[in-house]
Amino acid sequence: MPHLHVALVSERPEITLIPLLQLRPQRVLLVATQERRPVAERLEVLLGHELPAGTEQRLIDDLPSHDPQLIHAFANRLANDLRRLQATTPNLTISYHLGDAPRLMALLFQHALQCCQADGIDVDLTAGALYRLGTGQDPQAFETLAIEPLLDCDLYLLANGYKRTQACSDHAAWRDAARARRSVTRYLAHHADRLGELLAELAALVRGDSGKPVIVEHATQGPTLDPDAQRQRLSLPPAFPETDALNRLTEAGLLEWSSRAPRRLRFPSLASARYLGGQWLAEYVWLCAQDAGMEAHCGAHLLDLSGRHNDAPTVLDGLALHHNQLLMIACPPFPARPSGGPCNALHDLYALTDHTAGLAGTRLLVSAGPLDTARQRANRLGATVMEGNELKRLPIRLVQWLETGCWP
Repeated sequence: MPHLHVALVSERPEITLIPLLQLRPQRVLLVATQERRPVAERLEVLLGHELPAGTEQRLIDDLPSHDPQLIHAFANRLANDLRRLQATTPNLTISYHLGDAPRLMALLFQHALQCCQADGIDVDLTAGALYRLGTGQDPQAFETLAIEPLLDCDLYLLANGYKRTQACSDHAAWRDAARARRSVTRYLAHHADRLGELLAELAALVRGDSGKPVIVEHATQGPTLDPDAQRQRLSLPPAFPETDALNRLTEAGLLEWSSRAPRRLRFPSLASARYLGGQWLAEYVWLCAQDAGMEAHCGAHLLDLSGRHNDAPTVLDGLALHHNQLLMIACPPFPARPSGGPCNALHDLYALTDHTAGLAGTRLLVSAGPLDTARQRANRLGATVMEGNELKRLPIRLVQWLETGCWP
């Protein structure tokens, strides 16, 4: 039986996309205002790849935005066109999804489309439900369908005007290394509240906050270790549990340290310097997301297809998706000691919210150190903060997010 689906293009294009990918109609009619034409054009391209070959698509981009009389006239013209199409196409069924249309616009479309017995569709992404309202809007005829896991990270991003160009976790060698040091990564995260000063100082040594950076960038060779900066000194002799952490890192080959010379240490490789420069926290987030059964990427580079923010790469420490919902994570560095340099958490927070503007999803700021100021700003910007002793609860929080779609 031939099926035509009318979709009013939403400000959240992933919501518009879901009924189309699940119902897979033979004909698609995208209806957009002039302001949302770029979104509709992106959806056209994606649907051309995702729907079966031969699916007919049409875009109407002159939907009035505000004037009720113009909207009413538009909806009636559309309904009459569809009724004429039904007259010439035996057994043609019609469904429609109004997305985030304002209430008055939705009412006008619902009233107009009754003449062609159109089946209304509503999407509740948080509940994971697709509701079929039936042709007569009779509550007894309502049907609830479970939304299928239709989107992956790349499709979600493309629908919203972003492209993931690369990620550290795309490479098998990176994934194998992260899994091999899982136990030490988990140890650092679960003791971050007690090891915060040591971890912060190691990161500061790698960055060269008070001297030469351990990692240097070469125009031709890329990042390399500076042999003169591999050997470093801690500002104070470490005490327990810092000594336990240093022993574990040494046993894992991530550091060279001995209690015989407790202030001296050496970064043995580029990978170890990156890890102790802060990558361990991003790896912890990635491992937890993987364990929870999510599609997860670490160090994901995003290209803004509109051209904004592309002067420097937008890199998300963590990017994950489960059942069509997106989780974006930043893991900012923190100062070495109370008298150390300023925390970069606010910069990371603003970058996270600004560079992912328009992306609907959960934004999370994760730090091994205290983020008091950033926590206040995060609440105002719609982001959530996890810090210090909360890190050990990240696996539980991820499972709760999977079940509810909201960060607990």
